[in-house]
Amino acid sequence: MTTAVTRDAFPTLAWKDVPKVSAPQMQQAVSLATGKFGLDARVLVEHTGRNLVELADAHAPEGPVLVVAGRGENGSGGLAAARLLGLRGRRVWVVPTHEADNYSGTPREQLELLKHVPNVRVKTSLPKMKFSVVIDAAIGTSLEGPPRGRTLDVITVLNKMDGGCTVISVDVPTGVSVPGGDVPGEAVQPTLTLAVALPKDGVVPGGVGGRVFVGDLGFPPGVYEALGLDPVTWPAFVTELVD
Repeated sequence: MTTAVTRDAFPTLAWKDVPKVSAPQMQQAVSLATGKFGLDARVLVEHTGRNLVELADAHAPEGPVLVVAGRGENGSGGLAAARLLGLRGRRVWVVPTHEADNYSGTPREQLELLKHVPNVRVKTSLPKMKFSVVIDAAIGTSLEGPPRGRTLDVITVLNKMDGGCTVISVDVPTGVSVPGGDVPGEAVQPTLTLAVALPKDGVVPGGVGGRVFVGDLGFPPGVYEALGLDPVTWPAFVTELVD
């Protein structure tokens, strides 16, 4: 593996030197981490939230934040980031992609926690205002067919955001499918993408995900070995992947 170097305050690794995974492989990795290796799923979500905050602070340290959060684990990470950013004094607007009653498990817990943070406002529709950073945590790797309905509306609005806005997609831009990085319909066009734990096959640096970063979740080597992958030692919580 190549030696990590620093760019924009984040170390880098070469895309070719790190393993990539599909959506089923990622699900298996999380199952192994939380099952066989005993990691707490809630802690993994907090790690994702922390990593998103690092990126948001580095690329858009001031100004209001918008988080669009779905019902899956990507949504959980986005909601955790909303809470942490709010606690740091940022003004945060959160727009769930579904009614609150349709959220369950960890995403529902994260949504409930936002009630205790005065700087965070939960809205049913996208506010008509300018944001310095947007976190796209709507779908991630669970895309099935072209986006439709409210999710399609979200994509349309996000892609019309002011050019000075930094758009961060969680794991995979909403509307992009993996493996392959195919776009079956409309898709969010982010400034950068934060891959959760491992990069996803097809979301390459400079492609559909913009700049690609990886947020470390602290997987033990046994998770990689069980998947038949070479273990990775990430040089920081957030690492950029480069060609």
